[in-house]
Order: sequence, then structure tokens, then C-alpha cells
Amino acid sequence: MNQEKFEQIKQQILNIGDLPTLPHVALEVARLANSPNSGMSDLVRIIHNDPALTAKVLKIANSAFYGMPKRIESLNMALVVLGMKEINNLVTSICVFKAFPVVPGRPTFDRERFWEHSAGCGEIAKVIGHKLSIRVYGVEFTAGLLHDIGKIVMDQYFHDDFLEALELSETANISMAEAEERVLGVSHTHLGAWLSSMWNLPPNLVDTIVYHHDPSESKDHRILCSLIHLADLVCKQLGIGFSGDHTDVSIVDDPAWSELQQVNPQIEEIDIEQFTIELQSGVERAREFVRIASEQ
Repeated sequence: MNQEKFEQIKQQILNIGDLPTLPHVALEVARLANSPNSGMSDLVRIIHNDPALTAKVLKIANSAFYGMPKRIESLNMALVVLGMKEINNLVTSICVFKAFPVVPGRPTFDRERFWEHSAGCGEIAKVIGHKLSIRVYGVEFTAGLLHDIGKIVMDQYFHDDFLEALELSETANISMAEAEERVLGVSHTHLGAWLSSMWNLPPNLVDTIVYHHDPSESKDHRILCSLIHLADLVCKQLGIGFSGDHTDVSIVDDPAWSELQQVNPQIEEIDIEQFTIELQSGVERAREFVRIASEQ
């Protein structure tokens, strides 16, 4: 990365002055969900202050995204059924989606397909984690949703340069990260990490944004980064949404596959073709999330 160029880009964005921020409710819910001194009533009180967020949480809780057998009628019930950490993840995901909404009439970079890819990555990471009994504290979906957030920053603030990187990635058959480095001097991982630190996101989410292309570089969250990396590859292989990359991918030859094999050697017994079919349910849940989250 060109550090001087990175500083220039950050300053340009700050000078524009409209960098989206996470609302207070999301930050407060995150604080309460991770505090040993907080209870469900504290989260209910905070979320209820935002009627639109309350309605969206309940709508998603009652959708095919969770597939609950019984209707969830209230935030209290949602917290009992889903738990504080899952509600925190859901609130964060909804607020991030709202910060960078789908922009109609921009065929050059389809944000709806971008969010479909990101949400699909999160859902597939959940399915893989469950299949391999890998515990990463329920953040798989949020981590997947956020892993490419830097691309949205590029699209929003450096649209023409981002389009040039998209074209270069396709014509030169290189990754978007490499194309971005050539055009802008920085990649979406750098901008995503900067944004996530400004949003005070937890270290595990920041790490997946920074290292989802190279999980071995993560010191503290290598397993989560490997999970998101593989889910990202699966999404690209299955054509779930579109995040800008055109390069061919191989899952079993990827180092992240070996990383997860050390956690659970049974990964070698997985029938990839059959497992790919199983992942389709996760894809449909991701599409349901994007559909509801994009509603005004």
C-alpha cells in the first residue's frame, strides 16, 4: 500500500464531510450486549427509541432469514429467542446496510448484487462453521456482510477510479484488490479497515475486513478470517451476487481450507458437490435479508 496516497484519500473523504456514521443506537446496543452488567431490558429500551429499527428487527426475525416456527411478537421475545449477541449482530447489520443503501439507476456497480454477495458470504460462513463445529461467537453473518465494505466507500467517493479498477480486474484477470492498488494506490481492505475503526467495530470484525484475502496474516482471528475467506470463494464460485472480482477460484487448494482442516480434520470428508447444494438454503436466507433491509 502507498501510505502517502492512503492519507490523501482519507483526507479527501473527510473533506467531503458526509462519511456515513453508525447511529448511536447501534453503538449503544453493541456496548450493552458486551457488558456483563446489562440485561435484555436495557437493549429493549434502547432499540425501542428507534421505531423504524424496531420494526425492521421484528420483520427480519419473523422472515425466512431465521425461519422461526412461531411468530415473534415483541423485542422482548426476539431477545429471548435469538439472544443478546444475535440481536446486536442484527442491529449492526441493519444499520450498516442503511448507511450504504442500494442506489437505483447505477448499473455500473450494482449495489443490490454487491449486498447479495456480502450477505451470501455471511450466511455461507454460518453454514460452513456449523458443518465443521467451528465456534466464532455468532459473528459470521455480520463479518461476511462487512468484509468488502471498503468497495462501497470506493464506489461512493471515487466512483470513476473504482470503475476503472473494475474494468482492469476483468481485462487483466487480476483480483479487485490488485486492480485497486494499481489505480488508487490502496485497496478496499485498507479503506474498509479505516471506516470500521471510525465506527468502533470490534477487533474480530476489523480483522475480517483487513485479512479476508489473506487470513494467515491475522494474529488473533485467523479462524474467522479463514471462514469468511472460504465463504467469499464459494460465493464467487456459485455466482452469488457480484462484488467486482472476475478471477477463477479454487476452494480445496486454498490455504484457508488447510487452516480449517487443522481445526476440524473432518473437512476432508465433505463432498464439495453435495455441500454446495446444501449451501443454497443459506443463499436464499441472504437474499431475504437484503430484500427486507433494503426496504425504505
